[in-house]
Amino acid sequence: MNNKKEINLLGCGWLGFPLALSLISRGFNVKGSTTSPEKMQVLKAAGIDPFLVQFDQSLPEPDLTKLLDGDILIVSLPPGRRTADGPDNYKRMGEILTTKLPKSRISKLIFISSTSVYSDSNSVLTEISEISPQTASAKIIAEIEKSLLALPIQVIILRLAGLFGPGRSPGRFFSGKTNIPNGLAPVNMIHQEEVVSLINSLIDSDSASGVYIGSTPSHPTKEEFYTLAAHIDKLPEPDFIPEKLSWKIVESERVEKELGFIYKFPNLIDRLNNL
Repeated sequence: MNNKKEINLLGCGWLGFPLALSLISRGFNVKGSTTSPEKMQVLKAAGIDPFLVQFDQSLPEPDLTKLLDGDILIVSLPPGRRTADGPDNYKRMGEILTTKLPKSRISKLIFISSTSVYSDSNSVLTEISEISPQTASAKIIAEIEKSLLALPIQVIILRLAGLFGPGRSPGRFFSGKTNIPNGLAPVNMIHQEEVVSLINSLIDSDSASGVYIGSTPSHPTKEEFYTLAAHIDKLPEPDFIPEKLSWKIVESERVEKELGFIYKFPNLIDRLNNL
């Protein structure tokens, strides 16, 4: 086990909460943030030292003093695509962290990013590939990545492929829809369980730094993956147009070669059949 004992999580949501539970089970002391006052007691009951942190533009700058008092900080906040001011709040978060982190005790930062920073370039992409963010949220993520990578501490950027797992079933993504384009395009996905294991590996590595990708090694077509997912969930199966238009395959080369990380289910179809 890594000898650093204080790990703080900015964001204890869909990914951060099970990650926190995993870290506690390994003997780490964990502080964690939430944007919801109602969830404070849930975190505390789970053994997480809870903090209410909100980056809303309409609110005063949050006090991150205690969350930045530790050895490792993991940032696991979504970019806020669902609300009008979400992207601006996310950008504010990045600016505040860039300013505060160099003055803090944090010596290692793991920032959960997204493979959305890569465009559909009809090619295989890895950690060394150029990014070309197309959406507003992806552009903000890329900006934050750049500013954090320039910090004088150990910085790890973990770009995750499409996420699925408990409460986020891929069977519901396209269920019952018809004439869905690009049915033969490959998918880039990763299960929550694999992500938690991967982050644990990054925590344990003293040499890890820079950009890493988390993406299951297999890439079935959209049609194959989502049709099977709907079938498993006993939902109406989607109907895809059998065509391959714009696409990308995102490979997680560094975690496998440098960390020796082994996916529990390297085949996405096997993963679906074992949900």
